[in-house]
Order: sequence, then C-alpha cells, then structure tokens
Amino acid sequence: MTETTPNEPAPTNPTDPPPPPPVAVAEVNPVRLPEWMSSAQTEHQPTGWDRVRFFSARHNGALLLGIGFVLALLMVGGGLVMVDWVADGVRAGTPATPTASATPPVSRVGEPRDLFAGSPAASFAPGEQAVRMPAAKATGPFTAAQVQAALESVRKGLIESRLDMSMFMGDTEPFLKVLAPDAREQLRSDFTGNSFLRYATRMASPSDWEPGVRADGRVSYRAIEENGVRVLEVSTEFVWAYPFDVDLRAPAGASVVALRDRVVWQVPHPDDVPATARGLWITSAEAVTWNADCAQLRDGWVQEQFWVADVHRDRIPAGDPGTIFDIDAPAPTTTRC
Repeated sequence: MTETTPNEPAPTNPTDPPPPPPVAVAEVNPVRLPEWMSSAQTEHQPTGWDRVRFFSARHNGALLLGIGFVLALLMVGGGLVMVDWVADGVRAGTPATPTASATPPVSRVGEPRDLFAGSPAASFAPGEQAVRMPAAKATGPFTAAQVQAALESVRKGLIESRLDMSMFMGDTEPFLKVLAPDAREQLRSDFTGNSFLRYATRMASPSDWEPGVRADGRVSYRAIEENGVRVLEVSTEFVWAYPFDVDLRAPAGASVVALRDRVVWQVPHPDDVPATARGLWITSAEAVTWNADCAQLRDGWVQEQFWVADVHRDRIPAGDPGTIFDIDAPAPTTTRC
C-alpha cells in the first residue's frame, strides 16, 4: 500500500480557511465472499422501524426541496407562483441527459447551484444512463439470450444497490430480490455491519444529500467453470458520484462523495444447479471512497466530509481525489479511515 504526500501549502493569513489535508480516501477492505453454492435461503421482511425510516426519508427530502423552491418563487413570482412551481416540477421529472443543463439545479435552500461544478464527475452520465451493458453474444455454453438475461440482472443489481432510494434509506429487500434465492441470506448478513459498502450505498443524512447521482464505469463478461459448474462471470467497475448540499463557502467539488467499486457477479448455468441456486450471485467486491465522513462510513453510512457547521466546529476541506474519478487509472490505495 502506498501513500501520497500533498505539496506544501502556500502561506495564508489568519483569516483564510485552513489548507486541504492529505488525500482523504477511505477504503472498504476487499473480502472474498463465500462460494456461491454454499448457502441456503431464508426470507426476512423489514422491521416496522425500517419502514418508518424509509417512508419518512423518501417524503421528507422531496418536501424540503418543494418548500424551499416555493419560498424562492414566492419572492419573485407574485400571484402566478403556484402555476410556475407546478410547471417546473413537471420539467424536473423529465429524464436527465449526459449533457450539462443550461440551468443549474436548485439546492434545498433555494440557490441555483450545480453541485458537480468543479468535480471530475461533472462530465459523468446521470444515474441509470451511466449503467450501460455491453452487447450480449453467445459465450461458452451460454446462448446470447442467456447472456442478455444475465447482463440485465447485473444492471438491475447495480441500480438497486447504488442508485435506488430504497437502498439509500436502508431497505435492502428490493436489491436482495434481484439475487438467486440461495444468495440472499448470504448477503443479507452483510447489512448488519458495514461490509455491504463494497457493493451497496446507504445514506447517513437524508436532509443533506441531493438526488442526481452521476456515474462512470465499464462492464465485461466471460464464461468459466468452478467446481464443475459452468458460470457466466460479469465484472463491473464503476465510480459513483453522490452530491450533497454543502455550505456555499465550500471549495469546488467538495459537495461530491465518490465511491469506486469493483464487483464480480456470477450466473450459474441453469442445467448445473438446483432451482434455488439459479440466478445472480456476487462472489467478490471491493470499494474505496473519497470525501466521505470516516465516522459515518465505519457505521455503514455515506455522508460528505466537508461541512461548515456552527461556531463550535471547524471547516473540513475534502482533499485531493487522486485517480478515484478516472476509471481508466488504478483506484487510489491510500486510506485515512
């Protein structure tokens, strides 16, 4: 493991904010998951508290955004403000495109701000548009149709684990249902700690993070054989960029938390396994993060590191992201958490 050393900071006067600290990369240690043929299925439903948290977080974020937006429009729109708000809401529901919008998004407190401005993720595709699968071709014993079905299940797994509101708020069932029945209990136990961060994202504070995740990545697949079972193996590597509504004094790019993962998914040939083992499995996963709060990360939650709080706290800059945003470069290995 190597560690980078930042350049010496330039002299500052006492009123300047403190210089950025060394590169802030928190690593979730890579762990080889158990063999995909070794577990049994049990079902589990979210607790009542899980459902309350999920419902509250899903609606409070939208409510806060709506209130802030309406208040801003009331100050400038006069009697027609409610008509304008409805029209803007419809436009906001239109699927985003990879090209930057001419009008920056509005933050929770009403400022028109592009939270990705100054970040390498500004050029990433938005959300599900970034999760693109390669063309499906017959591979080994797998037909083109079987490969296509496997790639579609991997894509759904990526979306449910890294982009979906349910996972953000701690409801893991939509993601687990994408997996083979025998794989679910094996991964469900990960969510009692923080090892799920290798392949899934949960948010620490729904009042701070913003919708509009961006991502960049690549996907490949091959046919292999393990323990006499023919397997289609799909490898994914993505950089997920999550925006947070930070203080206006934050430096460019400090509102973005980056999470870069490498996940190996497997789909066994249906003729080689029982019905409960057919479908999608995760066999290995690893991830590193940048600009994530270490204390929250240790508990399994993602929260941005930069904040300007009350007078009793200090400003914490994000630091140098290194190569974490560059999918064509090796992921950073320096860790501070």
